[in-house]
Amino acid sequence: MSILTNIETIKFERVVYITRMTAIGDVIITSRVITKLKANGYFPILVTSFATEEIARRMHDLKAYICIDKDNDIKCYYDSKILIKEHFCQKINSLKTYKDRIIIDLQRTRRSKRAKKLLKKELHLFFENSLFVNKRTLFRLFLIMLAYFSFGQKRRDKIKEIVRIHDLQDNLVDQILKYDKVNIKQPNYDDYSLLSFNKDYHLPLKNYICIFPGASGFIKMWPKENFRELIQLILINSNNNIIICGSKSEEFLGEYLAYPKNKRVLNLVNKTSLGETLDLISHANYIISNDSFAGHAADIYKKPASVIFGATSPSFGFVPIFRNITLEYENIACSPCTRHGQSDCHFKNLKCLKDISPISILQKMKNFF
Repeated sequence: MSILTNIETIKFERVVYITRMTAIGDVIITSRVITKLKANGYFPILVTSFATEEIARRMHDLKAYICIDKDNDIKCYYDSKILIKEHFCQKINSLKTYKDRIIIDLQRTRRSKRAKKLLKKELHLFFENSLFVNKRTLFRLFLIMLAYFSFGQKRRDKIKEIVRIHDLQDNLVDQILKYDKVNIKQPNYDDYSLLSFNKDYHLPLKNYICIFPGASGFIKMWPKENFRELIQLILINSNNNIIICGSKSEEFLGEYLAYPKNKRVLNLVNKTSLGETLDLISHANYIISNDSFAGHAADIYKKPASVIFGATSPSFGFVPIFRNITLEYENIACSPCTRHGQSDCHFKNLKCLKDISPISILQKMKNFF
């Protein structure tokens, strides 16, 4: 069943609103929820932020979405076109469904709760049920507390069990399907990319590796000296070019890594939009990233990658699942020490990141050269 054709003749199980306001990587992960709901006869509508509108627009299985900014301004999209709120509601209310609408909160923060209230106030939306995903926040805080009372930085042999957020979200969707007595269809996520990309995007370089040296916090960032060493190793040991990507706050990293000037190294930090950055990832040979959205984009586009963890842990569950993505993590006793990277290293040495060797990453990359 396609929701992109003959929509007037289709009867859906329900209209399901999915709230995921931030961050970019988490909104990318949400595309799996969208695809599974659509595959089982539901009409999904994503509620997200202005900053992640580009992600929503690229989701193959999403026809309608709503963007809300911090000032509670609302924009409604249908077929990637902005509609006034009244016309959007008319479109959605005209859909034929077996059951009443529900809302899923994948974020469960004050911001996502405010978004739900705004939907009621501005769009007059009321829901038969409200559901949320247990993100295991207490478990993550427990891991941080254990690490905080660590008296050393010894490397542990075994990583804590990884319960991926993908599986937690998938289980919630299954609960909805079982409650609605729907025969569950498991989409084959390998059939196609869940996010579209521009096949005709004008690439500034051919045959390249994308490097993302930034992150949301300093203690999530592999040292710039390690990135520079890895770039030199790649240039010496392969014919790959290098494209460095990032945001405005990471311009100093781009300038550092692109020096001395080399025609095979292109600094595009703060020079591409989110959409252009996604297109660069989708065409890359390999991605190297800290624990940031780029790893999730590589995951969704099925690109081999090395994703580097330091102050945060893969045990938090927000990890890529594509088989050709490796997680670089030293698993030392003082990690994880933060949920989002907004902290300082207790030992003042960033051992969790500095001990990750550029040569070890290069060896894993060679399988894809």
